[in-house]
Amino acid sequence: MSRTMWILLALMAVLSISMIWRDSEGKPAPSWTLCKESLFTQIFTGACTLRFKGETTPS
Repeated sequence: MSRTMWILLALMAVLSISMIWRDSEGKPAPSWTLCKESLFTQIFTGACTLRFKGETTPS
């Protein structure tokens, strides 16, 4: 495999391990996941429509 593929594979592994670690530690989901809009849209427009009918945590 090329060097670029190894770098991408390493990044994916780190992200996967960090997600598993966060879930096993019982940490809350990132705040940006409470919005219906994508993170890209939130960054550039500031729009955030809550997914859970005005609640800040899922029921």
